[in-house]
Amino acid sequence: MQEVFGDPNVDPIPLGFRTGDLVHGLRITGRDPKTGTLGDGIEAQLRNAYDNMRLCVENAGGTIDNIAQVSMFFADFQSDRGAMNPPWVEMFPDENDRPTYKFMPANLPAEARIHFGFFAVVGQRRKLLSVPGVAHTNPIPLGVRIGRYLFSSRILPYDPSTGQPANGPEAQAEFLFQNADALLRAGGMAWGDVQQGRAFLAEPGHQQLVDSRWQERFPNADARPTLHRVRYGGGALQVMLEVIATQV
Repeated sequence: MQEVFGDPNVDPIPLGFRTGDLVHGLRITGRDPKTGTLGDGIEAQLRNAYDNMRLCVENAGGTIDNIAQVSMFFADFQSDRGAMNPPWVEMFPDENDRPTYKFMPANLPAEARIHFGFFAVVGQRRKLLSVPGVAHTNPIPLGVRIGRYLFSSRILPYDPSTGQPANGPEAQAEFLFQNADALLRAGGMAWGDVQQGRAFLAEPGHQQLVDSRWQERFPNADARPTLHRVRYGGGALQVMLEVIATQV
């Protein structure tokens, strides 16, 4: 494993690491990469975070073309999330060649407004994945196949025949996993290639709806990948799922 730094004269702590062709950026902050100064406001911190992400992947031997998935964590999610898409589209202007992302609220230190993590695969190019009738309104694909890896965004609990959320959490959970089935097929993967999942639940009581379907797809408990569970969402979307898959 190789640690990946930005400018060690400014920041002696690694931004992430590279193992084989996989780069995992873990500490992508809103600090200016040249001075270490935290940006003033969300727009400045976002610009710095994108610069730091570029610096990290390039110092790992890759380019932004190798980035597959980005996780954005906001200190003030409701106020600041509207600022996330303009710099995203600026960095990835081709709508047919973008990574996927997710965004989450988080408790961040001091005056920090934003924190990124990302995955990239050096020497590989993104192939965008879609499921008919199931699409985000944000400028991201439903998933990305890159090299031997597949990264999904939050898979949506939509009825593909309507392009809208299914009616009720039980129906949403069923369509959610059907859409995950379709996404894996589109990426040339199977459930046996899935290494981990993250379930997003509007209510704690929805956990069993997701857990039971996860267990159906992995009946062998000893070989079942980890499923993380996060309280998130509400309104029209009651359950969502994110997966990472790898073909060995």
